[in-house]
Amino acid sequence: MPLQPFTVLPSSQLAMTELFPPRAYTNLRDVSTIIFALKKQLESRDVSQYISLKNVSASNFRYIDQHLPRLCGKVKVNYYPDIVTLIIKVPTNVHEIVHTNIGEEVILQCRGMGIGRAEFLGLGATRYTGPTASNKEADASWKNPTLRPKHVDWPMLVIEVGVSESMPRLRNDAAWWISNSGGQVRIVIVIKVTRATKKVVIEKYIPKQVVLPRTRARARLPPVYAPDLVSTTTVDQGAHPPTVGGDRLILEFESVIGRAPMPPERDIELTPVILLDATRYVFVN
Repeated sequence: MPLQPFTVLPSSQLAMTELFPPRAYTNLRDVSTIIFALKKQLESRDVSQYISLKNVSASNFRYIDQHLPRLCGKVKVNYYPDIVTLIIKVPTNVHEIVHTNIGEEVILQCRGMGIGRAEFLGLGATRYTGPTASNKEADASWKNPTLRPKHVDWPMLVIEVGVSESMPRLRNDAAWWISNSGGQVRIVIVIKVTRATKKVVIEKYIPKQVVLPRTRARARLPPVYAPDLVSTTTVDQGAHPPTVGGDRLILEFESVIGRAPMPPERDIELTPVILLDATRYVFVN
């Protein structure tokens, strides 16, 4: 079914250029130096995992994209050509452990209901491009390839993970997926890890259609899809014994798979027992 027209949130808002002014791009060597310095900081403490660069032309981005992984290893990129701004996200070991194990629990429940890859396919960090040509990679994502068979078809479920200082950016990552897909990304799970307190906070976002304030310039613009926070769950591995508080973490079957469940199919629930087990080894030194 074709999408109804929608408006994408402004790139400057999604890139958070006012709150986090980007530094000027100079050359690839300087970028790799910045990344290595950030990796070193992240080994010992929670700082923002994001680097923001301005004046990155399309040709600059292609060059960076081609050569940066060889110089710096695994990083995630989010490029906005209309404002020539590049956001680089530097993953950590903690980051990888969390999304891998939370994602694994979702997969196990799907397979336990008889849902195979034909309806729930892992996409990893596949890069997607939005209507304004901005592009982004998730930490993890899945879709139903039977309903969305094209490589450019949006995922249904996305996970984004970061350390505590990255939370404002993580929430805007959720906004990017929901806004650029016109609500086709049904659920975004944002996970904040705080090593000092051994806590994992999991926020669940779904699309919400909103109408931008009317101005002369916006008088005829269609609505925008924005992220709506519907649950927050906290896993405290620093407590004795470890605890889980807040909302139940439920992923609705229809949102994840794209069709109504047929018994014994059901919603996916990441229970306290599951969350404690999935995050048990996050804080092991």
